[in-house]
Amino acid sequence: MKNTFRALAGRDFRLYFLGQCVSLVGTWVQQVAFGWIAYRVTGSAFMLGLVAFSGQIPSLVLSPFSASLTDRFSRRSVLVVIQVVQMALAALLAVLVWRGDISAWVLVLASLVLGVTAAIEMPVRQAFTPDLVRDRALLTNAIALNSVTFNAARLVGPAVAGAVLASFGEAACFAINALSYIATIYTLLAIHPAPAAHGDGKTSIREGVRYVRRFAPARWVIITVVVASFGLAPYLTFMPVYAKDILNGGADTLGMLMASTGLGALSAALYLANRKSVEGLGICMVAGCCATAAASIAFAYNHLLWLAFPLLIVSGCGTIIVVTSCNILLQSMVPDNLRGKVMALYTMSFIGVLPVASLVAGAIAHRVGVAPVFVLSGLLFAILGGSLYRKLPALREAAHPVLRAKGLLHH
Repeated sequence: MKNTFRALAGRDFRLYFLGQCVSLVGTWVQQVAFGWIAYRVTGSAFMLGLVAFSGQIPSLVLSPFSASLTDRFSRRSVLVVIQVVQMALAALLAVLVWRGDISAWVLVLASLVLGVTAAIEMPVRQAFTPDLVRDRALLTNAIALNSVTFNAARLVGPAVAGAVLASFGEAACFAINALSYIATIYTLLAIHPAPAAHGDGKTSIREGVRYVRRFAPARWVIITVVVASFGLAPYLTFMPVYAKDILNGGADTLGMLMASTGLGALSAALYLANRKSVEGLGICMVAGCCATAAASIAFAYNHLLWLAFPLLIVSGCGTIIVVTSCNILLQSMVPDNLRGKVMALYTMSFIGVLPVASLVAGAIAHRVGVAPVFVLSGLLFAILGGSLYRKLPALREAAHPVLRAKGLLHH
């Protein structure tokens, strides 16, 4: 366990980690309530897809501007401003829901604003982690611990949301999220990040594109996250449909389903945090793809609540193995002066593809139901796993000299 949390020895990363733990629980509480309200108000799988689209499309459009922000301004200052805006929006939503002034289009607009802030925040946050970790050998552990934070919140948040929805109503979920931002704002102001290796602030994301195009391991990381985001879309969009219509449950059922995915994801993140090296992550990604493929296809036509939980645990574990391994490998390989641009490209490829995937999934579900969408998701992960397995030897040969030069390989 000590090995798992070794990056927390540093004061700055420890404070940042603790602030994120509190804030992200609030974020997941809000997210569950958001999905529940959206489906209660609209009763439409397509509208769920549209709300998801509104929250995700800004990442495709705005991530290049975020890359520029990481070069021009203090990453910490950008993050503080974003947290304040998100806190204000959560407080506003709490008031609107409490007064009953909520509609489908209010939800779409709120989702769009959250998407804009997230599009700016995510690449900055990805590039910010190395500023807090003085020992480069701990960077892999720190990135994995960020995933632990996110997925622990993903496990706790939906369970809290289910209890709060049942006991205090929907408005309380948004109020809890608004209060949780106090922790992350305080810790961001209390830390002392190292000066970042910035570019000149004038170059565009094209530098990151050029690096990814020329360096095959980075290129395959980006391809992997693009395909994974298409495969993940049904899980992020249609859980309220499964909870309400297929499993005949309520908000508590939705919370349990999302918590099951979170349990699998947290297990994967803890496994990755406990690893001492980037060696072997490629074969882990192949295994993650295969496990998720099998679980998605089995989940598609399942109507048994007790069976849904283990299937979601497996899919949550598999997807986080794939996505977090991609993040670790990319952060480990990328030159420091390109970090902001390449991580902006990573965000575009992962989060930015989700809106397209959500709309496609919503349209397919509207015509033929949600089950075939999960089958397609499983087939995508199976094809990705097979492709990665064939490419692994060549990718290792290209990546190892870079990782060895950075001291990240044992031999």
